[in-house]
Amino acid sequence: MKKLIAIIVGISLFSAALSAQSSCKVLLPALAGSYNGECKKGLADGRGEATGMDQYNGEFKKGFPDGVGTYLWQTGEIYTGEWKKGLRHGKGELSFKYLDRDSVLSGVWKDDKYMGERLLQPYVIEYRNSIGRVSCIKVGDRPYVRYKFSRGGEESDSRTSENIRDLLMQGSSGSEKAGTGFTGFEQVTFPFQGKLTFKAPNALMTATLNCELRFTINEPGSWVVTIYY
Repeated sequence: MKKLIAIIVGISLFSAALSAQSSCKVLLPALAGSYNGECKKGLADGRGEATGMDQYNGEFKKGFPDGVGTYLWQTGEIYTGEWKKGLRHGKGELSFKYLDRDSVLSGVWKDDKYMGERLLQPYVIEYRNSIGRVSCIKVGDRPYVRYKFSRGGEESDSRTSENIRDLLMQGSSGSEKAGTGFTGFEQVTFPFQGKLTFKAPNALMTATLNCELRFTINEPGSWVVTIYY
């Protein structure tokens, strides 16, 4: 009798496990078929394996591939690497056929797009002389680089600053503009390389400094470069 009860309990637990497993969902449509793995609140979460039109084996979070895993497309391509919210995001390696030859693409992905062998920084300050610090902020999507100058907490463009003299701007692309309200380059292409030189008095107003800034902006958009001198 005890053995019969144990068998019944075992069958019940196994059935409950199967029921919980079948109710665990993968939210990526191409993987929405069968799932075997860890589950949380009805969604694939943790390590698991999903099979639909495509196949994935690796880490999940809230129903999506998230973490590290291997994805096999029905067309034969294989990606092994990092994921975020169902998209390739981070370091990884893609294997595929090109002109009937096996090919491999290694590097960094961002929001499912290949970014190259290494991820470039949005901007790089390459050199500065007699400049306290530099702030580069992306404010939109229009392709321009705008300069602002700050001394003692007050910001201005070069036309409204009484301290700046002999301003010289150089840019790798775009149209130069220097006037009230906007000083910089419009309609630029990225990466944008900029160089800026000007003269300004020191903090004690006892000498004139030769200021210089060189930088590169890699990420497209509207950029405001503030020079604190």
